[in-house]
Amino acid sequence: MKLVTICIDWSTMTPEYVPGKCNIGRRGRAIRLSTGAVLIALSVGLGLTILLQANPLLRLALVLPAYIGLLAALEGSMSFCVLHARRGTYDLDEPRGFASSKSKTLNKVVSDEWKRIDRRKALRMHAEALAGAILISVLLALA
Repeated sequence: MKLVTICIDWSTMTPEYVPGKCNIGRRGRAIRLSTGAVLIALSVGLGLTILLQANPLLRLALVLPAYIGLLAALEGSMSFCVLHARRGTYDLDEPRGFASSKSKTLNKVVSDEWKRIDRRKALRMHAEALAGAILISVLLALA
């Protein structure tokens, strides 16, 4: 019996659009992951240092930056941009690393079924990011 292991180098693979799975490329993922990490760290840092002496209800205001940070981190980790899903587009080689309507590599999603799949995925990602942001804010308010 032979044991065969296939090793795929994901960094050299050219991405392709897959409805509900992938609508951004490497540059977009990297920008979104780093932005998400910074915003999440900023939210937690602000909640623990500056706002620790403030009213606990004021710390609940950190829901917004935590939500944006979690959404950006989800986009980067899932290779899926919710703004592209909303617009019915995809861009696997974003020149600036974010969803811009002026990108020369922007493509339209042609199938209405694929647009529906993308929008459903985006809605699920919004819900996950909001739930995580509420959890982070409540934990910071209780700290």
